[in-house]
Amino acid sequence: MRHSTYIQNQEKTDGFHSALGRRAKIFIWVAVIALLGVAAFLYLRSDAFALKRVAVEGNTVVPDAEITGLLPMGENLFSLDADGLAARLSRHPYLARVQIDKVYPDKLVVRVTERTPACYLAEGPLQLLAGNGTVLPLCGDGVVFDLPVVTGYEVERKSELEPYSDEFILAACGLCAEMQRQALPLFDELVEIRPQTDYIEGLLADGARILFPLENAPSTLAALQAVYTRERQSGFTELDARYERQIISRHRTG
Repeated sequence: MRHSTYIQNQEKTDGFHSALGRRAKIFIWVAVIALLGVAAFLYLRSDAFALKRVAVEGNTVVPDAEITGLLPMGENLFSLDADGLAARLSRHPYLARVQIDKVYPDKLVVRVTERTPACYLAEGPLQLLAGNGTVLPLCGDGVVFDLPVVTGYEVERKSELEPYSDEFILAACGLCAEMQRQALPLFDELVEIRPQTDYIEGLLADGARILFPLENAPSTLAALQAVYTRERQSGFTELDARYERQIISRHRTG
């Protein structure tokens, strides 16, 4: 009887085992990567990246607490749409522009540019105007800004958040905004503004007058503050700043 002997090809066997080994290694690496991915996903979605802290910059009118109250505290920072949130905050009547930056793991930096109240407009329903002439809503809770009031001037009224284009209204708003920007003490004494034919008349708390040009350069207002500080001791009745490079001080006669 003949016996057959099967001789296994060692090269094929080694190749088969090598292929199985490679597949096993690939499977293990895929599994490890998948597990790491799941772990990373769960970690990034954890409370470690929930919004807990906020830094607000650039605001002087809108309180930090009011801005923070409009933010989705506790939301995961990775899923938070910063641009969309900034757009929503920009709908606030006193916030002209908003920029939001994420600071991982749990903080937002909110940078705002406000529509700063500059003056009131009378001769009709009292309106609060920003420096660019935009009508701002009057604050609730009895909040009143200590600002000059534009009087004696009739103009077609704009609605809230609409800007005026009237030359005299814009001149008055721009004047007040620039005086605020420079933090001039004179601004605190200015109580009333009356547009005239080609200039602006300002009335001070003590009854004195200041005549402003329609366009007021920052240097002109700085010089006016210096003259006001010097002349107030002598009891001037009027400062005339309408002329280039000179400010005329008038006093009571006799």
